Amino acid sequence: MQERRQFTLIIGDRRLPLDIHALALDEHGDMVGVDRRSFSFRFTYRQVPIAARFADHDGVAAIELEGDVGPMPFSAESSLARNELQTVLDAANTHLGEVFGVVDGRIVLTHSIGLSNPVTAVGLVTAIAGFLVPIKPYLDTIGVFLLPPGEAAKTGEALRPGWRRPKNF
Repeated sequence: MQERRQFTLIIGDRRLPLDIHALALDEHGDMVGVDRRSFSFRFTYRQVPIAARFADHDGVAAIELEGDVGPMPFSAESSLARNELQTVLDAANTHLGEVFGVVDGRIVLTHSIGLSNPVTAVGLVTAIAGFLVPIKPYLDTIGVFLLPPGEAAKTGEALRPGWRRPKNF
């Protein structure tokens, strides 16, 4: 049996596995992908963990993005923060389409991006960046209310102190 060699794609300080067995040459000598038409990866943008899943079904390529922005505060924690956050989410969805939602008490962002074939790394990164740049101001505004995930994990509180309801109200 032939030994499979491991190849690595290096982007900055990140090392990604590269499966050269999923590549082939077409009749013109151009590199094309073969049957493995789905993959996934994770990244963080503005301290929001995002999962990306790529799939190519019948020649239609798309990447699905899903991110966990943080918890939607309960009204008992701060009705003002909850209302203001909902206003931000509504404004973002009006401007960008249905991108933000609240699922099981968590603010999530979801988006599907259609990609033209053949999909290239440049095309993929450009499409993702084209989606992420317009949501930055909304994520920054959400950050006015919510602590970054790492800080929230340390303190056990998701809301920034100025938005918390006093304990002795």
